[in-house]
Amino acid sequence: MQNKDVEIIVSGNSHLYFGVVTDSIFSFNSVNIATKARELNTDIDLLIGNIKNREKLKGVLIPISYYSLFNELNGLKKYHQSQKRLYYNYFKIKEYNQGAIKNSLIINEPFKELMNDSFFLSFMKKQKVSKKGWRANDNFFVKDSSIIEKLKRLEINLNKTFIIDENLERIKYLNKLCKANNVKLILVLPPYSEYFYTLTNYKYNKIINKILSDNLTDIEVIDALDFMPTNLLFYENSDHLNVKGAKLFTKKLDSILKHSL
Repeated sequence: MQNKDVEIIVSGNSHLYFGVVTDSIFSFNSVNIATKARELNTDIDLLIGNIKNREKLKGVLIPISYYSLFNELNGLKKYHQSQKRLYYNYFKIKEYNQGAIKNSLIINEPFKELMNDSFFLSFMKKQKVSKKGWRANDNFFVKDSSIIEKLKRLEINLNKTFIIDENLERIKYLNKLCKANNVKLILVLPPYSEYFYTLTNYKYNKIINKILSDNLTDIEVIDALDFMPTNLLFYENSDHLNVKGAKLFTKKLDSILKHSL
């Protein structure tokens, strides 16, 4: 993030963290700052402080998915307090200041997902993070039982239109800031396996596309379903690419970005 020569910032949650091999985006100098379980609000808060005064920055990619668009950052929950603690300490997001006691990493449990995948602890893990922030697992597809519970929660969140409206407003704000700094914001609908689409019958992809087309007409949307195979050979579970899939997805994404930026 400190490199002022970066032309593309890939942000978001595990869908792009596992999915975009920034080391292989040959057309642009790119970095992947995504990490597991990051919510849309946190993503935008992080990007707001990192797109200004970057003369070479051309584009910012963030995922828009069932996970991000229909969820909110709830500051009352311990899970989110832990997430804020890590982002305050390591990404210097001032708005996440919870006071000296709650900010302390020594006396509080840190946010596990961010701590596990951060650069400063990557040397302690068997799963290596590349120099440009990308990591995927070289696994064969396995049905993940957790997706069933995720989809059940999603059905509840679909009715919380105020959350969707708030997230749309935040995206609009980020887009306005990007335009002011001559940076193009691109929304990416991530690739999912045929197993995921068997469970959902493309329902959520259709809902998200309609929401975006109705509300964010001036922002480019890249829908992975338009060009990415859903064959299980490319996935480690229902909604995450494996190494083989990530390399293919990145190659196709690189080609799109050449014409877009």
